[in-house]
Formats: sequence, C-alpha cells, structure tokens
Amino acid sequence: MEGRDNYFEQGLRQLDAGDLEGAVALFDSAIKLGLGDLPAAHLCRAEALAALGRLIDAEASVNSALEAEPYMAAAYNERGKIRRARRDITGAINDFTMAIHIEPEYDNAHFNRALAYEASRRRAEAEADLTRALKLNPELKAAYEARGRIRAAQFKYDEAIADLSYYLRSGGGRDYDNHSETQGYLLILRVQRLLWRLIPRWGRRG
Repeated sequence: MEGRDNYFEQGLRQLDAGDLEGAVALFDSAIKLGLGDLPAAHLCRAEALAALGRLIDAEASVNSALEAEPYMAAAYNERGKIRRARRDITGAINDFTMAIHIEPEYDNAHFNRALAYEASRRRAEAEADLTRALKLNPELKAAYEARGRIRAAQFKYDEAIADLSYYLRSGGGRDYDNHSETQGYLLILRVQRLLWRLIPRWGRRG
C-alpha cells in the first residue's frame, strides 16, 4: 500500500526528471486509485501532457482539477497556457485573469497574461502586466525580455534597450539560450533609436 500512496510523489519526480510519459502513467494510477491530492494530480498530469504536445488531453485534465477545486489559481494559469498554445487567446486571457482574481500577487499569471495580450496586440496592457509581475518578483528575468520587446513595438526605445540590457546582464540570455539573439536585437534597436531621433530633423529640413 505504501507504493500506491507514493504514486503522486513518484510522478512528480518523473516530471522533474523529464520522463513525461512515465509521469502521466503514475498520475493516472494515483487518480484511478483516488489517492492523495487529486486536484494536484490532475494538474500535474496536465502539465506533463502539455509538454508532450497533447493539448486537448491536457486541457481536459485541468478541467478535472477545477471540477474538484474551483478556486485553484494554478489550474487557471495552466489552462491559460494551454489555451494560448492552442491559439485560443481570449480563453487564455480569461483564465489568467481568473487566476489573478483568486491570487492578485500571482506573478506568473501576470506574466502569462502579458504574453496573451501581446498576441492580441494589446501592448499597453501587456506592458502593465509585465511591470506588475516584476514588482512582485524582480527575479523574473523573462519578464524583462518580454517587456523590452513590447516596449520596442511601441517605439519606446530607451526603455526597451534598458530592459533588454538588464536581461542580458542578469544572465537571462544564458538561462533561456537566446543571448546572441538578444544581443543582435539590441544592436538593431540602437540603430532604430538613432534613426527615430533623426527623423524629425529631416522633416524640418523638408
């Protein structure tokens, strides 16, 4: 019986180790036997399924978690990520908003909603969410990269360059394996900033 009681914990270890199929099988066993924290088991199963690309099954697993625990902020956040991956941007925003309603200081939900806002070109709202996420968690390096990108799209070159430069200095480029790509983008932004500053002068000359 001890082995059965540990299905959920074993599943977590397999998930952390990257054995996604093994994790799903162990979470299935925990759920089938009704052992442990079943909403958490459904949620972790959804995470593994999403990583396997089985997005419809993953969303169904989150729905099961929410049926058992309707105020589970992490479940809304996970379903929002799944819906964003399925290009259901409106559904994703609604889910992230619900997660924030339940836990107003949920930094990852603010971050994820910002990405959904960006996908729908609601850049001002995306920037506000990223600023909130960084206020809640200044160590959220990916938020600096995302905010820099979104500020650049709004022609806020000084702020964008500051965000992306900090992202690189803090090691974000190494953590997310995009250091060279971000360096190249920064160079482009510096050129664009220079041209942006020169445009009014050219206009006056005309």
